[in-house]
Amino acid sequence: MNTAKLLSVGEHAHYPFKSYPKQQCDTILFPGCAFPSQFPRTMDKLSQVCREAGFGVAYDCCGDPVESYGEHKSAARILRNLQRRFDALGCKRVVVLCPSCTKHLTGKLDCEVVHLFSILDELGLEGTEFGTGSLFIPCPDKKMRTTEGHLRQQCDLSAVKTMEKIGCCGLRADLASKGPEYVSSCSGKIIERSKEEGGVLYTYCASCLGQFSRMGYDNCRHPVSVILGVDEAPDSGNAFMNRAKRKLDRNTNPVVPAMAAGEGVRK
Repeated sequence: MNTAKLLSVGEHAHYPFKSYPKQQCDTILFPGCAFPSQFPRTMDKLSQVCREAGFGVAYDCCGDPVESYGEHKSAARILRNLQRRFDALGCKRVVVLCPSCTKHLTGKLDCEVVHLFSILDELGLEGTEFGTGSLFIPCPDKKMRTTEGHLRQQCDLSAVKTMEKIGCCGLRADLASKGPEYVSSCSGKIIERSKEEGGVLYTYCASCLGQFSRMGYDNCRHPVSVILGVDEAPDSGNAFMNRAKRKLDRNTNPVVPAMAAGEGVRK
């Protein structure tokens, strides 16, 4: 087993940092593994916004890192466990942030799976204007551009140019297996393109952003940080501890604002 596979499968096959709501909730925010790792302050704010809208918050792995390395039985077990937990909570809708979670979970759960960018208006977060920069499309969205479409529809990205004819950041399983130098060369091409085009490097994959940060490039942002006004660079140096802390996060239950009680807020 190569080092990249050993590290990924070793943690994600039995993800140790799970935390789920204790209350019933028909909508759950599922941020995945990478976003809480890289953007702890943004995660805190997003959690509060979603909980006040009546959503629960669940910290867990979707199983895609395991599936991508060919561990199909483990991935199937993870999906069954997710479904069991969602059923126990009465969940009808799962709101995802990660492009890999989006691709991996869509059509495999009994719950509806939607990306956060498609419901920004529901949360009162639409309309954010982004500064000049480039948008790197993560691998799971490169073909259909569905998530990009939701983001551009709900926010003003007129000053942001989508990067075209550019490859993976290097973290995809088949590329990561070639070693850290190859991964760095892939990421380096994206960083250099961003510098040439000017402005901020945006992407909605926290794993990509963590990789750019590890290479010393912090002029990159996740759109969710921009939308929430947090302006947080990836915290790659503390990624492990950031996600480990979510194990103890007790702010996962939906909160119904007093002013909205009885007015159709999701519970």
